[in-house]
Amino acid sequence: MIGKIETTTLENGCRVVTAANPAMQSVSLCFDAGIGSRHEAAGELGYSHFLEHMLFKGSEKYRSTRAVSQPVERLGGSINAFTSTSHTCFFAMVPYDAANIAFDVIGDIFTRPLFPPRDIALERRVVLEEMKMYHDDDSSYASELCQAALWPRHPLGRPILGTPKTLAAIDHDALVAYHRGHYTAAGTIVAAAGRVEHARVVDFARRFSSRLSGGGAPRCIPASRAKKPVPLSFEERETQQVQAVLAFRAFPCGDKRRSALAVLSQMLGRGLTSRLFMSLREKRGLAYSIGTEHSLHSDCGAFQVFAGFDPARSRDALSLCAAELRRIAETPAGRTETNRAIGGIVGAQRMGLETSASQMLWILDKTRKLGFVETPDDTIARISAVTPEDVRSVAADIFRPEGASLALVMPRGGPAKPEELLRASSL
Repeated sequence: MIGKIETTTLENGCRVVTAANPAMQSVSLCFDAGIGSRHEAAGELGYSHFLEHMLFKGSEKYRSTRAVSQPVERLGGSINAFTSTSHTCFFAMVPYDAANIAFDVIGDIFTRPLFPPRDIALERRVVLEEMKMYHDDDSSYASELCQAALWPRHPLGRPILGTPKTLAAIDHDALVAYHRGHYTAAGTIVAAAGRVEHARVVDFARRFSSRLSGGGAPRCIPASRAKKPVPLSFEERETQQVQAVLAFRAFPCGDKRRSALAVLSQMLGRGLTSRLFMSLREKRGLAYSIGTEHSLHSDCGAFQVFAGFDPARSRDALSLCAAELRRIAETPAGRTETNRAIGGIVGAQRMGLETSASQMLWILDKTRKLGFVETPDDTIARISAVTPEDVRSVAADIFRPEGASLALVMPRGGPAKPEELLRASSL
């Protein structure tokens, strides 16, 4: 399912992890900085994401966006990046015999970016448009509202993109200082999967990470410092649906209950046979889109139910959602339903790990969150051992009113008031 896994920690603290599979025709690789939005000070909001954009504007060797992307794309490969709450990842997928080129490009932009002042001004406009795009998308903005309500006055609740005000304060000197201070060797993970040799990846990692500062890995404010969740957050606007996100705080990624949480999410809201889909869409036609998702960090986690409803029927829909959550927390599911959920997770994982890119992200995610690489077989064994009572117990643990937040983006002057919808969703 996944290649041979090897790990090395360099003298400067940079971690190298590979999953080698000589049968593959591709290599996927990344340089991952242990800096994300939750590490930012209040005045630095959005810096991690903006820095991600700016690294593609050129480096000492590859001096423009075209110079960065062309060596990879002309060979049929792809190069991209993303910023999350906890890290920033720069990655590429290329034919295996082009791995040297991809490493050289990503390694150079990661360690020797230029931050041209003219491009800073241009990219600021681009990110402002990105902010508008997410704000104008009702479901995306409901998720953003929910994060802020679930983690009030804490970096986890702040938008990853920042705000127009913090974006306006970013200049060349600020980017240089932020990169130098936070892109450290000890905070960096270099990961590669596919047709690779571990020793060669170690050599590349040593060469490029030696250019980074020797400081420790970035630190963040613990999730335990967050205030109590805000029960209700909403915005009224010109729209035709109620977009709702009902979220609950959960536990860290290392918690032994994480397997049961995955099965709970699968059972409740993943796929056409899930409880919420069958109850609200198939039986009653109350929603087109409804589902669940969960995210686990090093020190906390979250579970979300999301859906879009007809405003006139939104009270009934949220009441049914709450009823399904209560039911699964009070009464264990049958063994057949539990096995079906387990089978769905296991099958999706097996199919999802067929590419070098997915294997690279797997070993990166496990290294970043757990400090070691849990093999897919070990994960499958954990998931397969989950019992109906495990699922019921974890649902009872997290589906508590004091740990919940409801976020709404809804029509202005609609038939349902936000407070009414909050009461309807109460457990």
